Amino acid sequence: MKRDSFNRKKRQFRNLANRVNQLIINNEWERLSANTRNRLILKLNLMFRELSRFFSQFELKKILAAAAIFIGFPLASQSQSFAPPQLNPFGLVPDSVDLASPVFADIDHDDDLDLFSGNYGGAMQFYENTGTVTAPLFALPQQNPFGIIIPPGDYHIAFPAFADIDGDGDLDLFIGDIAYERKYDANFQFYENTGTDAAPAFAAPQQNPFGLTPAYIFAMPRFADIDNDGDMDLVAGEGYGNMKFYENTGNETLASFLPPVQNPFGITPAYVMGSPAFADTDHDGDLDLYVGEYPGNMRYFENTGTVTEPSFAPPVTNPFGLVPTNYYNFPAFADLDNDGDEDLLVGEYYGSFQYFKNTEINIGITENPLEVFFDLYPNPATDWVSITLKEDIPGNTWKLFIIDLEGRIVKSGTLNSQKMKLNTDGLSPGVYFVRLIQGEKSYTRKLIVK
Repeated sequence: MKRDSFNRKKRQFRNLANRVNQLIINNEWERLSANTRNRLILKLNLMFRELSRFFSQFELKKILAAAAIFIGFPLASQSQSFAPPQLNPFGLVPDSVDLASPVFADIDHDDDLDLFSGNYGGAMQFYENTGTVTAPLFALPQQNPFGIIIPPGDYHIAFPAFADIDGDGDLDLFIGDIAYERKYDANFQFYENTGTDAAPAFAAPQQNPFGLTPAYIFAMPRFADIDNDGDMDLVAGEGYGNMKFYENTGNETLASFLPPVQNPFGITPAYVMGSPAFADTDHDGDLDLYVGEYPGNMRYFENTGTVTEPSFAPPVTNPFGLVPTNYYNFPAFADLDNDGDEDLLVGEYYGSFQYFKNTEINIGITENPLEVFFDLYPNPATDWVSITLKEDIPGNTWKLFIIDLEGRIVKSGTLNSQKMKLNTDGLSPGVYFVRLIQGEKSYTRKLIVK
């Protein structure tokens, strides 16, 4: 059945989250060994990242509840780092046709990520991952598998993207195109997956469904739940480097896209053409934007807003050790080695792939200054700190945690009133984080202990 594989993964995720929640509620979490806690945290993070590639974070965070304390332990931005690129790794064979536009998807539900890549002729190349979740190995490419049909015409460039747009448990395919014979209208072709979990089959394409309207010259799509409302929105790069945002006002089973908004949320145009990709590379719980542009540069837009109201900072070109690729830069993120961070594969002009391994190593936590819900005083603290809610909410109880820079809970308790005094004399001098959790709500502030 179509839903079996995704539902099995979600059940595993739900069961693990329930287990952690019960440990927290029963005050048994701190009695576990550090190794056991770290294994559970890592497993939750890995499962969350895998599922959030195709399901909204809104839905997954509801499942997590109090266990959300262990999700999104963010890195400071300056700690991100990518290794020098490797050309065509993991057995990848360059496309014989120019312009490789990659995207990852576990299309056969064998728990590793396969690779699809569009090209200048409009064809779709499928590289099956015959390796493992930690050591990928890609088979020789198959062209237009699973019933994929390229629309007639003399001139195409295929830009693929996947999303479970109809909520039936399998991944559907969208292919953006280039406008050549159609004046300036670059269309979106939708291929519904009518197969099974292990054997996908794509129906004949539908052009610009769900209310979508063409992009300008190019249509380079990426799906993400950018406003955290439970459905997948669409951002498409187009000609002259602009980004079009198509908000999904439907739901997870019946998509409906509003007319596009150009360069929203503080986004600025790329040079010539911009190919978008989303990833939470700084682990602060919201999606940052990467845009590949001519002549091979990468523009990084940090999301300084929230999970529901994105706001992107001015772009930085080629940060974190990234270097230009050959003429064009079509980015795709995936945790290819299953180490908990997002690696980057870039398609370039002559059909080759450049792989940038994410070499970040330290997991930490940060506060969100846009969601200041409580105050800490004094801060820095010596023997005690006062925790004061911004507003009094009678009858509410908050779980309280003090967490060190390695993600360990060093103190925990409950907050039953608007103000609470907490002893810190047992803590070593250093930086900590105070986190309050109630249901799906979670707020964090930095605390310095002298």
